[in-house]
Amino acid sequence: MMLASSATSRAVFTPRAARATRARAASRAASAPQSRGPRDAAVTFRKTATPRLVRRDARSSSSSSSSSSSSSSSSTSARSSAFVPVPTDASASAVVSYDLLGIAGGDDAAVALASDAFERVDDVVMGGVSSSSIAPDPSGRKCLVWAGKCRSQGGGFTGARSVALKTPLDLSAYDGVAIRAGFESDDEPSRRTWKATLRTQNNRGEVVYQATFVPPVSAPGGDAPGPEEEIKIPWASFRLVRGPVVVPDVPPLSAEQCKAVYGVGLIMSRFGPRGPMPDFREGPFKLAIHAFGVYAADGIARGIAPPSLLPEAAGEENVGKKKSENRGSRTIVGWLLAPLVALVFSETGRRRKRARAILKERYGMGEVKARFAYGQGLKKARSGSGMKAAAEGVVQLARDAVAAVLTLPLRLIFIAVGRTIGLIRKLKGEKALPPMK
Repeated sequence: MMLASSATSRAVFTPRAARATRARAASRAASAPQSRGPRDAAVTFRKTATPRLVRRDARSSSSSSSSSSSSSSSSTSARSSAFVPVPTDASASAVVSYDLLGIAGGDDAAVALASDAFERVDDVVMGGVSSSSIAPDPSGRKCLVWAGKCRSQGGGFTGARSVALKTPLDLSAYDGVAIRAGFESDDEPSRRTWKATLRTQNNRGEVVYQATFVPPVSAPGGDAPGPEEEIKIPWASFRLVRGPVVVPDVPPLSAEQCKAVYGVGLIMSRFGPRGPMPDFREGPFKLAIHAFGVYAADGIARGIAPPSLLPEAAGEENVGKKKSENRGSRTIVGWLLAPLVALVFSETGRRRKRARAILKERYGMGEVKARFAYGQGLKKARSGSGMKAAAEGVVQLARDAVAAVLTLPLRLIFIAVGRTIGLIRKLKGEKALPPMK
């Protein structure tokens, strides 16, 4: 849907009404004088009653049946969870933005559905202790709130990405990504590295296109930033990366490559274009997301239709899944190794291990004291029972022991490969590689 600053009309639009509205908008745009705004003007927002993107359910279908034809009603019933995007009036020469989430001008149900279209990807995947979540604003604003704590120990990043999409998004008609967001936790967003991500392959690997941006500072609980503060990132600003590192000799993203987009996301990290930020600000953060979508210059004049919504592209079977196992495509080997990966690389296990490492580094504790004295004390304080704390400790110790045994062959292989490489470099007279930590 097109981003709008006000939305007073709550009428449900059938596909036939949507087409009629688009035709009227295109007719008015074609007759509008070309001097109404430059090509790079701010996003046009409708100031009057705006047809909204309304989720169609059984009740809305039945209530609108008296005003729509029988064919439209049957089509709506067949797609009970579909959204009907309706363009609004805008200058033919203006830059037009469309929200992929359906929350700009939407209701509480649309915001909740947009939240379910995301999953978090924090640095626990590499042994870090950062954490974040993306959810509807608890204060009732019509926006998503991405918030958490980012720590540099063991990692230094948090992320939110869309769940696997059953149907890729065709964004090739647009000129880039448009984000309406406000940073509300402090006044130093520039002391973090913010990245928007696009995935052009049907997988969940670490190779994605990224572009950096800085969100504007907003008052906590305030309104959405104005049109002049909307963040616009052209496709050419997106570079292919593997992790935080740009893949060399690969051209920037093009509109042609956006014919099939399998995912979008956001990352907040201590890793900038030149490596770790020396003045990175750790701790809590909060970003209010009022819209995440795409923009197009001369969108009305070019006759560009609104894109599909992210929740609709994800499909009912994927929306609401928060686990990283929700992958676009997996091999039989991946399915067989999934239980082992879940055991060895579980998030809770990695957090416990990192917490014990911090106790050793800061307070000089040994493994036994960190695990059995301090750790068991925390468990007892949390559960209120010594027996429950002891049982939890035994289960955790057993899981860690099993994980250590299962990963022993891999550790031996890595040791053998490392020593072989070291021996080859020594025979060639090359400098030894630094030890892995």
